[in-house]
Amino acid sequence: MSIVEQPVNLSALTEHYAERATRIIQHASKNRKPFFLYVALAHMHVPLSPAVHFVNTTRQGVYSASLREMDSLIGLIKNTSDTTDKENTIIWFTGDNGPWSQKCEFSGSVGPFLGSWQTHKGGSSAKQTTWEGGHRVPTIAYWPGKIPANITSTALLSVLDILPTVLSLARVGLPLDRHYDGMDATEVLFSRSQTGHKTLFHPNSGAAGRFGDLQTVRLEQYKAYYLTGGAEACGGGTGPEQLHDPPLIFDLSRDVEEGAPLDSSSAEYRGVLERVTAEREAVLQDIATDNVSRADYTIDPAAEPCCNHQHIVCRCQGQK
Repeated sequence: MSIVEQPVNLSALTEHYAERATRIIQHASKNRKPFFLYVALAHMHVPLSPAVHFVNTTRQGVYSASLREMDSLIGLIKNTSDTTDKENTIIWFTGDNGPWSQKCEFSGSVGPFLGSWQTHKGGSSAKQTTWEGGHRVPTIAYWPGKIPANITSTALLSVLDILPTVLSLARVGLPLDRHYDGMDATEVLFSRSQTGHKTLFHPNSGAAGRFGDLQTVRLEQYKAYYLTGGAEACGGGTGPEQLHDPPLIFDLSRDVEEGAPLDSSSAEYRGVLERVTAEREAVLQDIATDNVSRADYTIDPAAEPCCNHQHIVCRCQGQK
């Protein structure tokens, strides 16, 4: 790994993304070699610093200008792909979390995924929470002639599905000595299948509980919360951490706002709870007996961000 600029000039970062991405695509095409290009954008995270010409094209502020800049960059990458080898190239665009509400006008919108049960008790139901506004993200898959155009899928998928799907397309098998949380989504992408995951587990993401613990379970259209808590909202308010035994269960097909949990005395609730409990116990047992997968959090000192208190993109951990 090479650090090419530090501190980074954010207003020129998109231009660097574009130059590098187009060079990789064109080089692969020229040499008739397959390629995998992962573009991890700084957009739409703070600090937002779009190029001046994007700021001048909107009256809706820095966030809107940054969104326009990102859209332009994705369009450039798409057009470069289209003019080289679009028949053999898939583009998969997605995000990793919902808006960071404490950043107010720089955070974006949760759309209809309000997490109303939580916001009525305090705090945000977006980033750092496991409410829909925190974990549900848009995804666009593009491959002319292979993926049907103008189709919206209701299949339950995850970014964890990218690895097995890409390897399947490359006709490369997954190693057999470990378990995988992702699935091969090619049937969803190419054959209009609406069958994705039956179950997804949402790890705690900072607002409540120990980070990474599995205390939220999605089962088909139902979502069960064993723990809730609101992240810091615009204005500074937070919501209390609260354990639920039995869990809160929402039917997202009827209540995408997550405002009213199912009545815990109802037959529907009891039936869903039994299935959720079984699924959660099975995955926790699987994790407990997994002696292969290990998270690696080691840090290369050479890659640590610069320390400069006068520069917005530098971090000075433990220093004054």
